[in-house]
Amino acid sequence: MLTIHHLNQSRSERIVWLAEELGLDYTLVQHQRDPQTYRAPASLWAVSPVGKAPAIEHDGQTLFESGAIVDYVMAHWSQGRLQPAAGTPEAVRYLQWMHSAESTLATPVVLLLMAQLTGDDNPRLRAFAEGDLRLLLGHVEQSLGPQGYMAGAEFTAVDIMVGYTLWMLDGSAVNFIPGHPAIVAEYPNIVAYLKRLRERPAYRRAAARLSP
Repeated sequence: MLTIHHLNQSRSERIVWLAEELGLDYTLVQHQRDPQTYRAPASLWAVSPVGKAPAIEHDGQTLFESGAIVDYVMAHWSQGRLQPAAGTPEAVRYLQWMHSAESTLATPVVLLLMAQLTGDDNPRLRAFAEGDLRLLLGHVEQSLGPQGYMAGAEFTAVDIMVGYTLWMLDGSAVNFIPGHPAIVAEYPNIVAYLKRLRERPAYRRAAARLSP
């Protein structure tokens, strides 16, 4: 049995969504941040050696990095679903964006959100983060086109990774901080893409399970 540990206001929303897309039988354990320190509770530290979510337990193994967890879940249960065929241009795009979602794309998003969360607004840092972010969003906008997904014409697991990063930015992730929706609104293909993701039945099931 797969056990998914979810921490409010964290990337673990991704893993619940992926499990719903694949129709998996899983146990969901929810943890709540300390409202004063914003840190994970002892219950999550007992599972994750760094106190971070998502974390999963399966067959005596524990993983605590969302990209690695997506790869692990796909390797065990996807049976070819939600991923492009090997050797195709779509598979290359899938690989590129799977890593970019938590590195190149996520970095300026997190910088802006941390400034918002802490109230520590450094103008030079904000200018750098916004400039880098707009460069990346422009590339995402062009890559998507009016109706596309990150790896091509079909929805794949990489859309869960990228979509959540963009939801962090626009503030529409479940239970997340307000974000910067005005920035996202400048990119119509991205706006339409995020709407398509939110309308997926599996995402709606995941969001319902995670709503307070």
